[in-house]
Amino acid sequence: MASAEALWRWLRQWRREHLQVDRAAVLRNVDEGGQLGPRYAFMTVMACGIATLGLLQNSVAVIIGAMLISPLMGPIIELGMSLATFDFRSLRESLKTLAVGTAVALTTATAIVLVSPLQEATPEILARTEPTLFDLLVAVFSGLAGAYATITRKGETIVGVAIATALMPPLAVVGFGIATLNAGIAGGALFLFMTNLLAIALSVTIMARWYQFGGDDTPKQTAWQATMIVGTFLLLSIPLGLALRDIAARGLADRTIRNVMDETARSNGGQVTSLRVDRNGNTLNIDTVMLLPRHKPQLDREIEHRLESALSRPVVVSLRELLTADEQAQASEQASLAQLRESVLRLQNVAERDAQARSAGTRAAEALHQRVLAHFGQLDMLEGGQQARWRLNGRSGLDIAAARRLEQSLSTNGEGLKVQVVPAMQALPAIAFGDDDATLTEDQASRLETMAWALQRWGVERVQVDGYAGNDTELAQARAQAVADALARHGIRDITAHAVDGAAARATATAEGRPVLREARVRFASP
Repeated sequence: MASAEALWRWLRQWRREHLQVDRAAVLRNVDEGGQLGPRYAFMTVMACGIATLGLLQNSVAVIIGAMLISPLMGPIIELGMSLATFDFRSLRESLKTLAVGTAVALTTATAIVLVSPLQEATPEILARTEPTLFDLLVAVFSGLAGAYATITRKGETIVGVAIATALMPPLAVVGFGIATLNAGIAGGALFLFMTNLLAIALSVTIMARWYQFGGDDTPKQTAWQATMIVGTFLLLSIPLGLALRDIAARGLADRTIRNVMDETARSNGGQVTSLRVDRNGNTLNIDTVMLLPRHKPQLDREIEHRLESALSRPVVVSLRELLTADEQAQASEQASLAQLRESVLRLQNVAERDAQARSAGTRAAEALHQRVLAHFGQLDMLEGGQQARWRLNGRSGLDIAAARRLEQSLSTNGEGLKVQVVPAMQALPAIAFGDDDATLTEDQASRLETMAWALQRWGVERVQVDGYAGNDTELAQARAQAVADALARHGIRDITAHAVDGAAARATATAEGRPVLREARVRFASP
């Protein structure tokens, strides 16, 4: 206890000796910076207008430009200092200036969005609809830096950019939400704006108290004025505390979701490639993609139950599985298309004949039906039974051409059921050319149409075509371009045609034990 008291006395003595500033001059400067006037209104309109245009164009550079001229630092610093010094007049004037600036900015942003042809929510807009712990930390550090710069009279203009960064873009997004009648965007951005505003103001108050600003620096207040100042401080602290609680809860939920997803993927020999969490009220909507060696039925339901138990709130999981190819299983478990169709149709007929009775024999046949389907892949019924999607796995033994024939045959069953077949992920076959030739035959064009169909079924958006022609780079490029043009005609848009030089072509041919390659190959491009 004695050491703590000695440390406190030393700290107080150090503050008296090293934190001496001209407090009267600082307060005069703060009072001048927070005044409401034509310059403040004009610069607010300009800054908000530039920020809104930057958000609509998704341009970070333009948004930063708006920060350079924003005048929001003055009234916020005055608000924080008035709370530290119990100055009721300054508190009233700063709140008035902030209210006018907010109204002017909202009017400007709303008007610009209403007359703009760009009214889609860009990533820069959506990024400012949910406050995170990092947003709060930016606001806190900006407030501390702003107060320090103001008190020490060093770097106020530069620090004002940081404060504007935390406030002006969210305020412009509120105007976007109002103009587009999107309550979710407007409400989320307003919450972020208020959270940052309160964090900055209270950070200024803390820094001012550290520099020994207090009630002695202002005229004596009446009891009710002092009470109102204390009440204002408490009212500002409550929503900031609630926001911090919500941010902490959201961060904990995100970490839990990530841990459960990673653990589930590892236990099944796979990995998570993408994960997105959206919140709809109290419900969490999770969209994820996993790479798995084999399909596991009802894996999404299993994840939902684990997350609901861990988070105690409703969870909806949308899981997309990408199956990795197992060449050994494919080689040992080849199955013909005719046998597959015959087995499926026979089991479907049995189920249809005895659907009314639901006898023990029917239930056994139904279970066998499901096992057969699960052996070859996953069959999902969509649109109330009007459509079906059959996602094949590696054990089906079907290449992309056989999978497409399967889809065509199932779609011509005369029963009005539209069936979509998704082949197992596999390498695409090469397109061979004749000597000194870069022209596609009808057979090659048909094979490329099947490749385009497989790429669309897999959801692959970017591919690269490698052309081979020994040392003839021009011919190699022509072959690659011919294949790329054929794929583009069948709906594949993001294609890169690339000529493989002679050395690389010879190395590939040698590794495969083949003559010099005269072909083009399609492979998935990195995102």
